Amino acid sequence: MILNNSLKYGLVSKMFHWYMAILLLIILLIGNLSEHLSGNFYNYSMLIHNSLGILIFVLVFLRLAWRWSNKIPEKIIINKFLNFLSNFAFFIFYFGMIFAPITGYVLMNIEGKQISFFGYNLPELIDQNKNYEILSHQIHGIMGDLILYTFLLHTLAAGYHHWIRKDNSFKRMKFE
Repeated sequence: MILNNSLKYGLVSKMFHWYMAILLLIILLIGNLSEHLSGNFYNYSMLIHNSLGILIFVLVFLRLAWRWSNKIPEKIIINKFLNFLSNFAFFIFYFGMIFAPITGYVLMNIEGKQISFFGYNLPELIDQNKNYEILSHQIHGIMGDLILYTFLLHTLAAGYHHWIRKDNSFKRMKFE
């Protein structure tokens, strides 16, 4: 089943969900580890981090287009507060996945570093400015933290649904 239906997500939605989850984990891990690297290891890790960040930026818009053009399965829980939390987490996730790559791109420009997407150099959009380097690094870090904490809360919520409530929420998103 490629398309979503009222009960579960289709193949395309599942692929977006799981592959982007893996990409997010990789990019968060590399982003945090790169601060402790130097020389070629740092440069290579940043190439991967930046390239995956740009890839996530593109995928998030494709994922949103797919979501808006496809049926969304019905909510499992009819609880206003939990549905509010679910919708809020959705918003925070997408906010982070859109603005983390933007702030990363700005950060690289401000630091005067070349931005590369898997070896293809991308244009500089902002001039180098050492006065804003610390601020831009902090903002980019906040975006990464926002994604990480939302990811962790999402994982805990999925565990709550699967092991405590024992509803079908995990089954709706797993590959069969």
